[in-house]
Amino acid sequence: MKAELVKRVDRYDLYGADGSKISSSSPNPFGKLSVENCDEIFGVVDVEKLANERSKTCEDCDVPVFKAGYYDGFQEGFEEAMELNKDNVFTLEDMMNCWNKALKFQDHKETLGEYITSLQQTEWDVEIVEECLDPTCDGVNRKGECITTGKPKLNSDGCLILKRI
Repeated sequence: MKAELVKRVDRYDLYGADGSKISSSSPNPFGKLSVENCDEIFGVVDVEKLANERSKTCEDCDVPVFKAGYYDGFQEGFEEAMELNKDNVFTLEDMMNCWNKALKFQDHKETLGEYITSLQQTEWDVEIVEECLDPTCDGVNRKGECITTGKPKLNSDGCLILKRI
């Protein structure tokens, strides 16, 4: 089932093709969205998960002290790099377009602000993963496709599982 995932300031909301709200990451009667799953779709990096994966590939990490130091150093370095680059989110083309808009709308600050805000991706088309008819199915059958029940598949926390399309 296709849907649209929208990033809000304080939560994620999921809307159906008809525009009705299906679910949210905030407490609600609709159902739950996993913040981690939504963050992954929007490209938010889980630094702890990344540090854990990287520390597994460390050649000197057989000694627990080295592994802990590698893990902590990787995580702190990554977070510092993200902090230092948090303002570098627009391309040169975006900035040139912004400059041209500013020249065009010098007296209309709200129009320029709306344009800058529009450059940030806040919506993604997603698909709600559905349960398979065959419980042994790994996502595809012999014909290369999964026959679903039409019921959404939930993760271990009871949240919908989404994937970006």
